[in-house]
Amino acid sequence: MPSSNPFFHRGPIRDRAYFFGREHEVSQALSLLGNGQSISLIGQRRIGKTSLLFHIADPEVFTRHGLRPDKHLFVYVDCGGMGGLDQPGLYRVLLEEIGDALADKGQTPDQLGMLDESRPMTYRGFERALRGLVREGWKPILVLDEFDLMAHNPHLDPDFFSGLRALAAKYSIAYVTASKRPLLDLTYADASTLSSPFFNIFASVRQGLFSEDVARNLLTGLASRGELTFAPSTIDSLLDLAGPHPLFLQIAGFHAFELGQAADSTLSDADLPELRTRFCASVEEHFHYYWRNLTLEEQHTLFTLAVSRNSQPDVIRHLEQECLILRRAEGYDYLSSAFREFVGSQPVSGLLQAGPVAIDENRHRALLYGQSLELTPTQYTLMVHLIKEAGQVITPEELERAVWGEKYIEDPERLKSVIKGLRRVLGDEAERLENVRGVGYMWRC
Repeated sequence: MPSSNPFFHRGPIRDRAYFFGREHEVSQALSLLGNGQSISLIGQRRIGKTSLLFHIADPEVFTRHGLRPDKHLFVYVDCGGMGGLDQPGLYRVLLEEIGDALADKGQTPDQLGMLDESRPMTYRGFERALRGLVREGWKPILVLDEFDLMAHNPHLDPDFFSGLRALAAKYSIAYVTASKRPLLDLTYADASTLSSPFFNIFASVRQGLFSEDVARNLLTGLASRGELTFAPSTIDSLLDLAGPHPLFLQIAGFHAFELGQAADSTLSDADLPELRTRFCASVEEHFHYYWRNLTLEEQHTLFTLAVSRNSQPDVIRHLEQECLILRRAEGYDYLSSAFREFVGSQPVSGLLQAGPVAIDENRHRALLYGQSLELTPTQYTLMVHLIKEAGQVITPEELERAVWGEKYIEDPERLKSVIKGLRRVLGDEAERLENVRGVGYMWRC
């Protein structure tokens, strides 16, 4: 009977046996929480923030870091559906989640008077319930996932956040927020919210890409749980395809596992094209999301990464924090080969693009698959004209005028010499510069 696929990519990981890496982040977060310090977990969309939150709230995990299951009460709250709640409604939801967390520990929440429907759910009522909880010996840790969405709630003013800050100062309460951007960089419904002292109590924990060792361990470890072995060459192919990104590794591993089971063996080189096709179809929406949320300058820098990595340090730093590029010994590279191909297929404002070639007229340079082409001024001018008219046949006379202007000379060998040199620079892509016999030349996309 085939084993079930052990790779997760449609939801957070809740079972510690399937959780890989993040030792530093786990240790840092639980060390801070053990000292009563609130933390802000920061990381790109689908980088594994929710999985990490569930992991640090696992009693077996946090006990190893000095916290106590009979004292520390982790209360997970998904803020995704709280964007329109007013403050009384929000207090009610928070108390209900606290009640559920207590029930999971065999406690009866009603004994603390927390869920008394007769009491108006005001800030004072919320504080009174928390005071009763603390008097019972609990140290609540309120985990606010998707905090970005809560920040947009128009009902949450500076006083609301200042009230949360006051509770942390008065009682043994800590907060954990998870968001794509730092708390002070979020856009709040009330702009003056950022003046609240609430934001002064957080230590930041940033969650990024895996190391290569962790990425390899995830692929080999999960495959073995499904009673399948990935060959070293398969692991290399999966890393090239997905990069050290937690979600993309899971997706790549999922499809590799499916193909391996179908073949009743390990993958072969013949399976790799199908693996790539399935993987790219699965990650396309994620790639598009990342691309759409970049500024025009960031898109331009990412597209021209090979030539921009030393001239746009602030943008490069942001792209690295967004987990879209990797720092290498020789500079920066794309997250993965699949992401490199995706970026190369995207239209970028300010660039002339046709197939693998892009022309940056502002900087007077031509790129092939993101790499700078070393062209003479004449070759560059010819390339620009070909790209502008890509797919159209251009007569030799028109190309002559485009390159040399009014200095027209009846010398067909001059143009042929420039085209020959351009083809030499283009290398494997030289065949795109097609000679349409008896008519002219065309750049084929």
